[in-house]
Amino acid sequence: MTRPCACCGNLFEPRPQVPNQAFCFSPDCQRARKRQWQRAKRQSDPDYRDNQRAAQQAWSQRNPDYWRSYRDAQPDYVQRNREQQKSRDQARNDDLAKMDVCDLPPGLYRITRHPAFPRESGASWVVEITPVAVTCPRKMDVSREDVIDASAISP
Repeated sequence: MTRPCACCGNLFEPRPQVPNQAFCFSPDCQRARKRQWQRAKRQSDPDYRDNQRAAQQAWSQRNPDYWRSYRDAQPDYVQRNREQQKSRDQARNDDLAKMDVCDLPPGLYRITRHPAFPRESGASWVVEITPVAVTCPRKMDVSREDVIDASAISP
């Protein structure tokens, strides 16, 4: 009784000891079977997930220069990765925070949700940024009431 492989689709004869065998004996199909099992195990077993994370961190600490040397040896990989990152950045251009665009001077500001824009389910807020004290005498004193200009605070 032959059945199709869940990975490659080729017909194979399952082993009698494994009645529900779904993957053929091809090394590629066996790797796919193992990946599928590991993915399910990581999702269902927190101990396995923590153990895998610890093993990856230990390997990374033992091989700190692995990715640098890999990128040095694979310039095509580096170029392809840069192009893919550029296309991802362009696709979500509105969501990127650009720190050098802001022209607000350093100081204390009150950030409040703008009442004209209703809060949508977990989405970002539209806020109004109001200066409280543009000059800040000392960062250590920012929480003191006598430093904050109470007249500049509007309810």
